[in-house]
Amino acid sequence: MDQLVAGLLEISAVAHDGATLKAALAQLADRCGFLGYAYAKMTPGDFCVISNLHPDWLKRSRKFDLAGRNPILRRANQSRRAFAWSDIQSPPAQPTGEDQDFYEAASQFGIGSGITIPINISSGAISLLSFFSGKSVLDAEDDIDPVAASSAVGQLHARIEQLKVTPSIQEPFYLSPKEATYARWLSLGKTVEDTADIEDVKYNTVRIALAEVRRRYDLCNNTQLVALAIRRCLI
Repeated sequence: MDQLVAGLLEISAVAHDGATLKAALAQLADRCGFLGYAYAKMTPGDFCVISNLHPDWLKRSRKFDLAGRNPILRRANQSRRAFAWSDIQSPPAQPTGEDQDFYEAASQFGIGSGITIPINISSGAISLLSFFSGKSVLDAEDDIDPVAASSAVGQLHARIEQLKVTPSIQEPFYLSPKEATYARWLSLGKTVEDTADIEDVKYNTVRIALAEVRRRYDLCNNTQLVALAIRRCLI
């Protein structure tokens, strides 16, 4: 898999926009004998995927993620290092019944195995890059150096962040007009009390509205809410 790692480093160095980066990843996957790729960034309250796989599979996979039934994501969170996986061989333990549901769903899209490279990012979250194969199990020579792979994906992650690449799918996120107004005042340095005074409403009106947004998206605090709203260009 030296060719794969070298290709990732090259893409990180030369990609000058999102379209170029996506096309280069697709070409690299094809050149290395894979069906496609999927880059995912998962942070608290936010999630996005960049991929050339079928959109229906991306949506199906996300449902497994949310239900905690994606064995690849579970292993990525546990190991935080590159690994190969397949529907018939999933060390260190054999797939459970729930895991088999995932692999059976994947097989409907021609996916039988792959390589996943997770990396740590800020706030204890992870990003991961996966390459998907139609083989039932990858060949022994497909072993990948986890250190080199993590370094390459780390550089790719930084490039994607810099280029602000448009996701293929992204967790829905919306704010009502009032919620957006309150979040905007917070982004300008106002407190909840200040916001209530400015909008001429009760303190609890603002507090409860912001608490509902945090509950809806499992956010820790108003700072995270504002950061997410800014990233999604809602305020």
